[in-house]
Amino acid sequence: MLLPSTTAKAAPDSALYLDASQPVDKRVSDLISRLTLEEKATLLDHRGPTVERFNIRSDQWNQCLNGVQWDRPTTLFPVCVAMSATWNTDLVQHEIATTLSDEARAIYNGWHLNPNAPGEHKGLIYRAPVINIERNPYWGRNHEAWGEDPFLTGRMAVAYVRGLQGDNPRYLKIAATLKHFAVNNVETDRTKLNANVSERMLHEYWLPHFHDAVVEGKAQSLMASYNAINGTPNNINHWLLTELLKNEWSHEGFVVSDLGGVNTMVNGHEAGKMTYVDAVAQSLMAGCDFSDREFRENIPAAVREGKLTEARLNDALARVLRVRFRLGEFDSFNSVPYSNISPSVIDSASHRAIALKAAQQSIVLLQNRARLLPLDKTKLKRIAVIGPLADQLVTNNYNGRTGVTVTALQGLKDRAVPGTEITYSRGCDVTGGGAIPTQVDQEVGFSGGASVKLAATTQGQYIQFAVNVPASGTYSVKLQFKTFPQRGLYRLTIDGADQGQPVDLFGATPTYGQVADFGTKTFTSAGMKQFRFTAVGKNAASDSYAGHFDKITLSGPTELSFEAESLRFTTGGGTEDTSIDQAVTAARGADVALVFIGTNASVEQEGRDRKTLGLTGNQEKLAEAVFAANPRTIVVEMSAGPLTVPWLKQNVPAMLQAWWPGEEGGHAIADVLFGDVNPAGRLPHTVYASEAQVPPQNEYDVTKGYTYMYLNGAPLFPFGHGLSYTQFKYSNLQVQPKRIAANGKVTVSVDVQNIGARSGDEVVQLYVHQVQSSVKRPAKELRGFSRISLQPGAKKTVTLTLPAEKLAFWDEKTHGFRVEPGAFDVLVGASSEDIRTRGRLTVTK
Repeated sequence: MLLPSTTAKAAPDSALYLDASQPVDKRVSDLISRLTLEEKATLLDHRGPTVERFNIRSDQWNQCLNGVQWDRPTTLFPVCVAMSATWNTDLVQHEIATTLSDEARAIYNGWHLNPNAPGEHKGLIYRAPVINIERNPYWGRNHEAWGEDPFLTGRMAVAYVRGLQGDNPRYLKIAATLKHFAVNNVETDRTKLNANVSERMLHEYWLPHFHDAVVEGKAQSLMASYNAINGTPNNINHWLLTELLKNEWSHEGFVVSDLGGVNTMVNGHEAGKMTYVDAVAQSLMAGCDFSDREFRENIPAAVREGKLTEARLNDALARVLRVRFRLGEFDSFNSVPYSNISPSVIDSASHRAIALKAAQQSIVLLQNRARLLPLDKTKLKRIAVIGPLADQLVTNNYNGRTGVTVTALQGLKDRAVPGTEITYSRGCDVTGGGAIPTQVDQEVGFSGGASVKLAATTQGQYIQFAVNVPASGTYSVKLQFKTFPQRGLYRLTIDGADQGQPVDLFGATPTYGQVADFGTKTFTSAGMKQFRFTAVGKNAASDSYAGHFDKITLSGPTELSFEAESLRFTTGGGTEDTSIDQAVTAARGADVALVFIGTNASVEQEGRDRKTLGLTGNQEKLAEAVFAANPRTIVVEMSAGPLTVPWLKQNVPAMLQAWWPGEEGGHAIADVLFGDVNPAGRLPHTVYASEAQVPPQNEYDVTKGYTYMYLNGAPLFPFGHGLSYTQFKYSNLQVQPKRIAANGKVTVSVDVQNIGARSGDEVVQLYVHQVQSSVKRPAKELRGFSRISLQPGAKKTVTLTLPAEKLAFWDEKTHGFRVEPGAFDVLVGASSEDIRTRGRLTVTK
């Protein structure tokens, strides 16, 4: 972007690229023609320095999955898998994503109007959404994505992208980036992982949602993932980035590498056998347009050595600049319609109301025996609130700083009848043993591109790294870290002995590369040493005890450097009450016991796949003990990925899935429990009945038993499942016409009536199944859905369109989609297992 306080130095005001009346492509070409090779390289570094001759700042990209990332509070929505559970694309596009882009533009507008405005000065290219598919229920980043089904993910992705990018025909509101392209949903060894996947599975399962978001949603950018596909790393995968994306799908935007993508080529996939110049040249020639400082530092050499053509370099730059011109960066500020969005909208009351609505619509009623729910709050004298997640807000790597947040405990207190006694007992920790949540943050400023964050909440909590010292002797001990406004004061002990003075990790502004010197330490023997950093206090200006640990260095007989994220570590400490006995006592004396259990960032997070689909630590033991003490026990699951908990389903009368529900989540949960909101969320994934049902993690052929489409055996809870406090009747299914050609389409309609006593929403779901096929086809395949609201007694006709192309499979002989002639079942119902009515259509030869 042109810096707001000055004018470009190397071109007169009459330069064509500054003339807003000219076509964008002409303006882009004119600017490129004025640039030196080194300036072109600089503009392809997304965090590079300003191109001084033209005063063009790097784009300074940002994140906004379920909240705009900023150093000041922004609206925090439920995580994306919860947004998907709403099955409401209008809500996602016109309210959630529109709010996110409003706040993103507002941040930009604020510093653009006032170059000295407080807060980080973020740009307009945003790295969202994540639309990787949940084939692997153990994946640590399932909270960032939209579930296991390509059709549902595709519809949600189109809605989200449109909400981010706006509907102005000339200007983009912000630019969306689809992550991570493609076949990416394993964290373990992700920078060198190779996914072996068939041609058919690529086109039927791993790519359709990307196609929808590119072709329909017009996403401006895609991020090449770290992994390889069938031996070719995605950063240099010409078929993926150019032949498919840019040629076949006609994508006019750009491809950006994941952070450190070039580095993973050199030190990951190629294990030091590729130079940086070669990695940069091959990435660009394959179709990767934008990257880290490796592009800026190595593009000139790649061109001069003949490894990168200037034509391809100019094409990459044109793709990036075209987006930036469409964002209005080179036009007068007031000419861009989105410039009127005020910073006052950020985390405003109206935006909080949308966060509440999103959380309410995402909650899934899993079971409700004897209609225990909703609770009549006027008849409750004492409520026992129990569990490690009852008073905890779970966030992720890619949302903003939180402002006022409402936990489940607080929400219940706010919504209960005045005078109701609400007791709270934590009962146990999420992971057991007093573990403290951690996460691996991926940021360019960190050494190695990552660091470990400890979410300490009180003094005494610690993180302990196992450091292998190969030789005895005296070493200088240092810690590299990042300062941040929410950080604590930490003391280092090595094998139990204090080392140096405590270090204050607080900083009024985020600053990378800070170094704490803990003096010298003499090791009398080689081997594994335990480096423990314990929170011992916090700066008066800080409101958190959290810590960021980037790199430990030892200088002595040998120079040693340890990236924190690569070390084994444990956490613990603190003074939290973890007594199951106290929870049981509280439950026994209450009218109802509410147990909040699930996962947090220590269980599923970027850089960390789940080890089990069950509850970790003593959480299930806690639920069992509470239920034994009080049969009126309700379990509220707060997780991202599915929880395989057959004992709970068999025994506990009522269960909710509430996800990680954002800043207003506590109010939303209370609203559903007390019946002020009728739940209508639906599962966007299968909850497996047993981990034995799940194929190996390195199996990329979903026909082997992954997802509702090919599941072996019955699920614990099926894809699309969710109950209501009212009942709905389906009737009068119409499939017209009943016979179509392979390029035709049918209209499917059904009448849905609310036959209960409460108003409520129903999610009507359309599935298809090929009766006979030459290849293995899904048992059912989602091909349409609609969320509707009905008052008691009301009836509505729901109409869905089914194109014949949605009946196709990928034919590996012809290398294209093929619709086989024959019969197809048309299945309409309330979930993939709860089919209420069915019909049949025939595709003619």
